[in-house]
Amino acid sequence: MATKKTWKPLEAYWPVKEFLRDHARLVPEIEKSYKDAHPKGEEPSPSDVTSWRESVYWLASLLDRLGLDQVWMFVEYRVDPNMNPIDVVLAGRHPEGGLSFGAIELKQWSNFARPNPSVIDGLCASCRKANSGTLCNECAVGKVFMKSYGKNGQNTKHPAVQVNANVAALKKHHSMFDDRYVNLVGASYLHNLKNPDLQWIRNVSPHPEFPTFTARAPRELEEFLGKNFSAESGSEAAQALLERRRSTSTITPEIGLIVNGHTQFSLIGKQLTAVKSVMDSVHSSSRVGPKKVFVVSGRAGSGKSLVALTLLSQALAANKNASYASGGIASRETFRRGSKGHGKAFATLNNIANSKSVDELDLLLCDEAHRLTERPMSGSYSMRPGESSVEVVVTRAKVPVFFIDGDQRLFAEEVWSPEALTKEIQNLGAEVVPINLDRVLRAVGSSTYDTWLQQFLSGNPLAWRPDDDFDPEPFQLYYSDHPAAMERFLHYKNDAGETARMSAGLCWKWEDQSGTEPEVNPEPGWARPWNAGDQHDTPGVPRRRFWATEPGGFGQIGCVHTAQGLEYEWGGVIMGPDLTWTNDGWRVHRSNVLSKASRIDSDDDLLRVVRNAYGVLMTRSIRGTVLYSVDPATRRLFADLGIQKV
Repeated sequence: MATKKTWKPLEAYWPVKEFLRDHARLVPEIEKSYKDAHPKGEEPSPSDVTSWRESVYWLASLLDRLGLDQVWMFVEYRVDPNMNPIDVVLAGRHPEGGLSFGAIELKQWSNFARPNPSVIDGLCASCRKANSGTLCNECAVGKVFMKSYGKNGQNTKHPAVQVNANVAALKKHHSMFDDRYVNLVGASYLHNLKNPDLQWIRNVSPHPEFPTFTARAPRELEEFLGKNFSAESGSEAAQALLERRRSTSTITPEIGLIVNGHTQFSLIGKQLTAVKSVMDSVHSSSRVGPKKVFVVSGRAGSGKSLVALTLLSQALAANKNASYASGGIASRETFRRGSKGHGKAFATLNNIANSKSVDELDLLLCDEAHRLTERPMSGSYSMRPGESSVEVVVTRAKVPVFFIDGDQRLFAEEVWSPEALTKEIQNLGAEVVPINLDRVLRAVGSSTYDTWLQQFLSGNPLAWRPDDDFDPEPFQLYYSDHPAAMERFLHYKNDAGETARMSAGLCWKWEDQSGTEPEVNPEPGWARPWNAGDQHDTPGVPRRRFWATEPGGFGQIGCVHTAQGLEYEWGGVIMGPDLTWTNDGWRVHRSNVLSKASRIDSDDDLLRVVRNAYGVLMTRSIRGTVLYSVDPATRRLFADLGIQKV
């Protein structure tokens, strides 16, 4: 029996095949799940049980006839106390690939009427107050009159209104629906409705994107299901529905920024989980079992640095001995400069290895762990003997935390993949506590861009889907045929007060340290300097570690070393001759890789590293990105994918 005064998640889900085979056994299980989830342990109503025995069975039978018996059905789906239950959520695979979900509202209606203005029950406040015999457009379209409801009948919601609310609830409580390449549809099904005089309900809808199906139009429902689900197993989609629930119901699309230093942010979802879990461990006065080592993973833009800085802030406020280290110099120094009064908390790993004893620190945060060398660096290109970098972090703090993204490893000496990091921690006799930040926030919260970029760089590009009538895409993606057009576009953004930067792959010599010599020359007639070194006296040109955040950075071209770990609002990325598109996918050109990545012997590994490098550059922007390639075939690819040209 439920002991809390709020609803618990109602866990009743099976593949269609199993539901049909064991229908007599599973309906009582749904009843038990309902009772266990109910705040007071109450039994479901007879009408609910009838719906599970008849309506859900009807839907399952139809899916089975269509060969979709591997689709999973979640019955009376509810994952939050404030969420209205959804009759059935279907979880499966889309015929064109990818995960596919459907929120289905089942109605046993066989008799109803158009909304009745003389019955005020169920009408909006304005219509009830007016009592004029006419209805506002919202009630006229969005209501249905049910004579069997109440003493005198009642106006109730059109099924499409309920479906719209159900789809919104799924988006609110599950992170995978931030990704517009994940298919999510909704519909209502009135399987008892055969009366020809009542078929108007299919043609009057307050939400046309969510159709209403009846028993008199079976082919329409079959086409809907066949269009959105394939015969493949829906187990992956079912697992996503179970695992990718947000840790808080108050999720908002608020975006975390780290621009020109760091400001205040709103943590959401797994970010909150990470901060709470780590700080609980920091405040714990005792330890049972092996030392816990937190490994926070996430793709670019998922908020790893934001979580690290928040943890540092909370630990220092609690008078804990805490330090922040990083595999990236530019981000560490930028954060150090922005942390007035707490600059000493930012340290190199070499300094920590030399100056801190075992468990001296209460908390040690190692950001950008994917950029660490095998051992702490004691100079620009030499490493300390003895302890590994991971061992230093694990041993010097009571609570060690690593932040890592395996897709941002760029060079051979960056040895700590997520797998290698986990193995090393375990070899040290510690327990790995994994936390995955599963939502990308940097690109205005656009999981669509994140998915598009992953597919693009993997050699399986998707058409860019920037907009539709019901779900506008907030991130803006463009391409240019010439770098000068890219620069003009970004210059306008920069002049308008929005930070903008241009970056490039390491395909041009980098001999000048002043930030004035135009070494990056992707086409005749246009060339710009690389960002300056850290030792120069050129007025108005920032040192390389501050190129991404100081106003003078727009005049130079940044690289992965100066951009990684940092952000700006608009970014232009120049793809050089090191990576070009062919009919067979991406091709790497070793002779044009003018960085230490060229030391990598394997062409496959070099291709992976070069793609990772461009992935870093293409994930620095929070509002929009402009792409340019020196390769005509790659520019044609941009156009073929539907990207708008500037």
